[in-house]
Amino acid sequence: MTGLEQSIGADDSGARLLSTMNNISMHMSGYIEALGGEFGQYPVRLDLHHLTVAIDRPGRPIFMQRTGGAENHLAYHLAALLALHRYATSQNQPLPRFLLIDQPTQVYFPSEVAYKAAGGSIEKTEQDADLEAVRRLFELLDRFARVEAPGFQIIVTEHANLRNDWFQKALVERPWTKPPALVPEDWPDLAELAD
Repeated sequence: MTGLEQSIGADDSGARLLSTMNNISMHMSGYIEALGGEFGQYPVRLDLHHLTVAIDRPGRPIFMQRTGGAENHLAYHLAALLALHRYATSQNQPLPRFLLIDQPTQVYFPSEVAYKAAGGSIEKTEQDADLEAVRRLFELLDRFARVEAPGFQIIVTEHANLRNDWFQKALVERPWTKPPALVPEDWPDLAELAD
């Protein structure tokens, strides 16, 4: 039987899955720490049984839904996405090499009104946002695309704007303020259409 197993290869899928998940988890922990997420000092993993992020605190794990507010949830989601893409990229897996993120810094503004008021303005971003957290987020995304997964494209639609040179060079369009805007001012709104 040993000869037959050697010729066809023993089923090592469980060991390969465990190895893959350990590699992904290692990078998740680093990303969460870089983003300043709560529990960043503990190992983090994707829990395939519960389909969530788990933080392995001594004694018992904490699952993502019990980790506090939106800043933590952003850190855990983003860490999981980046770690998965990093693994797929490094192993030449057939996963598209881009990520589209819509308004990730919204969690760092005191209100939705303040976030929308930023409208691409550097001054309003600096005045109203948790600027250090916003900077950490974009530095992580920049490092990921340049160093950790070269050739990976990250598209971010965002109101916040940083004055750092590296951030300004990454912009593919100047911030859309009114005017111009994605949706023109003269388009009818729902109230007009209902009449």
